[in-house]
Amino acid sequence: MKAEGIEKYKVEKLKDAQSRVSELERAFQQTKTGIWEYDTASREIKWSPEVYKIYGLSQNSTPPHLEEIIRFSSKEEQDQIHDTITMAMINGTPYSIFCEIEDRKGCRKYIRATGAATKDESGAVRRLFGTICDLSDHQEKQKQLLFTDLTIERISEGIYWFDDKLRFIRVNQAAADLLGYTKEELMGKRGLDINPSFSFEKSRALWLETKAKGSLTFNTIHLRKDGTELPVEITNNIILWEGKEFKCSVVRDITERRNNELKLLKAYNEIESLKNKLEKQNSYLREEIKVQYNFDEIIADNKKCKQLLKRLEQVSRTSSTVLIVGETGTGKELFARAIHNLSDRKDNTLIKINCAALPPQLVESELFGHEKGAFTGATNRRIGKFELADKSTLFLDEVGEMPLDIQAKLLRVLQEGEFERVGGNEIIRVDARIIAATNKNLEEAISNREFREDLYYRLNVFPLNPIPLRQRKSDIPALVSHFLKKFEKRMSKTIDSISEETMEKLMNYDWPGNIRELENVIERAMITSERILELGEWLPVRLPDHSGSKFLDKERALIIEALVKTNGKVSGAGGAAELLGINAKTLESKIRKLQIDKRDLHQ
Repeated sequence: MKAEGIEKYKVEKLKDAQSRVSELERAFQQTKTGIWEYDTASREIKWSPEVYKIYGLSQNSTPPHLEEIIRFSSKEEQDQIHDTITMAMINGTPYSIFCEIEDRKGCRKYIRATGAATKDESGAVRRLFGTICDLSDHQEKQKQLLFTDLTIERISEGIYWFDDKLRFIRVNQAAADLLGYTKEELMGKRGLDINPSFSFEKSRALWLETKAKGSLTFNTIHLRKDGTELPVEITNNIILWEGKEFKCSVVRDITERRNNELKLLKAYNEIESLKNKLEKQNSYLREEIKVQYNFDEIIADNKKCKQLLKRLEQVSRTSSTVLIVGETGTGKELFARAIHNLSDRKDNTLIKINCAALPPQLVESELFGHEKGAFTGATNRRIGKFELADKSTLFLDEVGEMPLDIQAKLLRVLQEGEFERVGGNEIIRVDARIIAATNKNLEEAISNREFREDLYYRLNVFPLNPIPLRQRKSDIPALVSHFLKKFEKRMSKTIDSISEETMEKLMNYDWPGNIRELENVIERAMITSERILELGEWLPVRLPDHSGSKFLDKERALIIEALVKTNGKVSGAGGAAELLGINAKTLESKIRKLQIDKRDLHQ
C-alpha cells in the first residue's frame, strides 16, 4: 500500500508539473516565444507549438535535426551559430543568439535563441533547453523608428520639442542650423530665449489655442545666436505620448518669401499710384466714352439720350423689371442687352423671345417648356425660356402681342417666381430678371381688353422710352460714322468721305423707321457707292408726309404749351386738361406716352 501511495504521489506531481509547463507555454505564446529541448545522447529535439509556428512548420511534422535548423539562418551566420551551440554542448556554456532566418514558407524573421545545459554526475552535458522568441515586429518597429529619426534629422524644416516649462527637450539639425547653435547648446534653453518678443503668458496662450484647434500656424521673428533676426513661419502641434503632452513646433525660414512679398507690395503701390494718376488725368475722357460707347452700340450725344442712358445704367445695377416702350427701330433690344451686360447677371446668357414671332399655341411651351407627351408632337421634355433664364435675364420682345391666357401665367411668374411646364405638375422656381419691350400703346390695349392691366403694372416698374431719331437728329452724323465702319469691315470696302449735300438730306429726313431705317439706307448706299457715299435714289428728295409722326409732335407741343401756361398743373380748375378741353386722366396718359417731363416745360 505504501508503494501505491508513492506512485500516486508521483503521478500527481507529474500532472502538476505538466500543468505548469502548459501555463508557461501559454504565457510564452503571448510574447511569440517557444520552448525547446535537445537530448545530446539520442539527438532528439522537442519543440513547443510556438517554435513550429516560428519556423513555419506543421506541428504534426517531426522537428528537424540541429544541423538542419541552423540552415534556416543566413549563410553568413551559420558557422558562428554552429560554433556557439557546439561549445554549449561540450562545456554547457549558456548562450543567446540574435539572427535573421527564413522560415519554411519563405518569410524572413528576426529571432533570439537562448540555451542552457544540464550535466550528469560525470559532468557531461546531458540535455540542452531554451527559448526561441520571434522579434520580427519589434525589429520592424526599431527600423521604423530609425527611419523616422533619420527623416527628422534630414528634413529641411526645423523641429523643436518643448516640455511644460517651454524648454527645449529636443531639436533636429535643421533647427540648430537655422538658429546658429549646436543641438547641444539649445538643450535646456527656453523658447523665449530665441523669441524675445514673446512673454511666457503669450506663449502659453498660443499653446492653449493650439490644443483647442489641433494645430496653429503663425509668423514671428526668431533671434539667432549672432543676434540677427530670422523671420519664420511656425506650425504648433500637441503630441500625446505615454499619457504626457509634448509641444512640437515645425519652423520654416520665410526670409525669401517676406522679401518677395515686400517687393510685390512695393510694385503694387507703384501700380496703384500710376492707376490713380491716370484715372485723375482721364476722368473727363472716360466719362465721355462711357456715355457714347459703353452701351452696346448705342450711340448718343443728344442731351435727352444721355439722360436716358444714365437711367439705364442706374436700373442695370438692380434686379427690377424694366418696360421699354418705343417706336419701331429705336433700339429696344440694344437697350435690353445693355441693361443685362451692365448687371451682375452679365456672366450668364441673355435669353430672348419674340412674342409676336410665334403662333399663339406655341408661346406657352416656348416660355415655360413642356413635358414629354404634353401635346401632339411633344416627343421629348423641353426646357422653356424661363428655366434657361434662371440667374440671368429674360427679354420679352413685343410683349404687347402676347395672348391673354399666357399673360395670366406670366403674371404668376412675376408675382411668385414659379410656374409649371405644359403637361406637368412640378412647381419650378426661377430667379429671372424680366425686361419687356413693345411698340404698342399698352394703355390703349388695356382699354380694348387686349392686355391685362395687372400685368401692365407688374411690367411697368421702371419704364424706359427710347427717343425717336427725328427728335435727336444731332446724333445722325455719329450714327452714320458708326454704320460706315460697321459695313466697311463687312464689305471690305472703304468710304473716304460724305458730301455735305448727302449729310443734309440725312438730317432733313424724318426717319419714320428710326435708326433701323437709317442703318438700312447706309447699307444700301455703301453697296452702290465708291469712295464717296452717295444716297442715289434710296432716300426720296421730297420729304414724305409722315402725318402720324408730325401729328404726335404737334400734339406734344400743344400739351407742353398748355402745361407752361398752367405752371405744370394738369387737373382741376385752371389745369391744362381744362385748358385743352380733355379729360384729366386722358391728358395724364398722353403726357406719359409722349414722354413729357418737367424739363420740357423750361426749354
